[in-house]
Amino acid sequence: MSQTLELPRQAAQKEKSISEANAKKEITWSPGQKFAFRLAFIFFFLLFVPLDFNYYRQWFTLDWSNVHIRDIGMLAGRGAYFLSLKTESGQFGLGSYVNWGISFLIALAGALVWTAIDKKSRNYRVLYYFITAAVSFGLLIRLQGLTFSKIFPSQMPELAVTQLNTPFGDFTSQKHYWIQFSFVPGYEIFAGFAELTIMLLLFFRRTRAWGAALAIAMVGNIAIANHVYDGGVHVLAMLYPLGGAFILWRYMPAIYKLLIREENTAPNVYHYPYSRKWEKWLRVSFKAFVFLFFIVFSAYLHWHNYTYDSYKVPARAGLPGSRGIYNVTEFRLNNNVVPYSPVDKNRWQDVAFEKWSTISFTVFDSFWIHGEAGRGKQFKDVDRTYESAGTGGGRRHYYYEQDEAKHTLVLYNKNKEYKSDILHFNYSRPSPTRIILNGLNSNRDSVYVVLDKTEKKYPLYESVNRTEE
Repeated sequence: MSQTLELPRQAAQKEKSISEANAKKEITWSPGQKFAFRLAFIFFFLLFVPLDFNYYRQWFTLDWSNVHIRDIGMLAGRGAYFLSLKTESGQFGLGSYVNWGISFLIALAGALVWTAIDKKSRNYRVLYYFITAAVSFGLLIRLQGLTFSKIFPSQMPELAVTQLNTPFGDFTSQKHYWIQFSFVPGYEIFAGFAELTIMLLLFFRRTRAWGAALAIAMVGNIAIANHVYDGGVHVLAMLYPLGGAFILWRYMPAIYKLLIREENTAPNVYHYPYSRKWEKWLRVSFKAFVFLFFIVFSAYLHWHNYTYDSYKVPARAGLPGSRGIYNVTEFRLNNNVVPYSPVDKNRWQDVAFEKWSTISFTVFDSFWIHGEAGRGKQFKDVDRTYESAGTGGGRRHYYYEQDEAKHTLVLYNKNKEYKSDILHFNYSRPSPTRIILNGLNSNRDSVYVVLDKTEKKYPLYESVNRTEE
């Protein structure tokens, strides 16, 4: 039995010794290999290493006594950013990759100069190791924000009442993609843990190839979805399959030999030895900082945000017990009763109150849709536009502030195109299911609205409940 166990152990030691021997060989690269590396080195350096002085300055100017997840996102950094094109292509199409194109041209010019200057180097295996490590850490550091906002589901918060009462065709394609996650928070959490797995695999060099492969497969799928649905974060998402392919490239000869030729092999991958004491100390210190700050501390901040101040929806609570959909029983404009009509541009058709301080209603009128998905980590409640972004069909969304003592509401249009649209109302609640609003709209017309709450069942959730039963 002991002899049987010894055989795999001896085989493993033999493969390890072969790998170490291969790594120590001073292999001479071909001119083409050296030029390709020079090009790739400069290109990925520009994409992953922050070059903006303000990025480094914020590490010293940040209020560390009050750090927020918004700050972690800024400290995660980004690569070279030269310009943006204010066109549809610049936002969703080929033009959005303009900085990649500029980086490639700079890399091409730099590789040509590097080739002309450096005639003696036989290979660049040390630089190859460090640029691969830089890409690996760059990917996992930038992934932490998306990862923990899924694990603590706040990136795509629960479906709002207004979304449940908006016709499917009134959403932009981008919004369709996001609200699918809102309906299945369990999958959102699963996706977060899958991204955390990628982060942890990229963190250790022995598992880096697995992390790169998962980055290509999983985040590559997210990149495709963002292209198809005009998600707006497609460039960031595409960074992961691109970076993953770069990390995985040096493992490909061994993978090909093992899987295609079905031969025993060991990866001929060079790892910097860190033989000096200060090098070991610096490496351990850097990895400890990345792990504690961008994984442990970031996870804590996202949990705190999810628990106390979810950044996609207002933190301010709405009117107590008001959440739901309401029929407009009576509507008066300048003291004139306006009967119900589906084509009236002034009369409200239905009203939705959220459990947070958002109210929405539908009118038969067109307006500019703010197409972003309500992404970002806004400080002010009025700027948290997840419910309203990407929504058309005449549905208008307002953030409101209430004074319960004076029974007043002030409504602020959440669409960034209509910041001057502010409504002032007095409100009364003669019964738990009735709300009466009386005040002025943005045109200074007097408005009187009687709202009656309706008990509405949503087939979307009913089918889920029946399945669980």
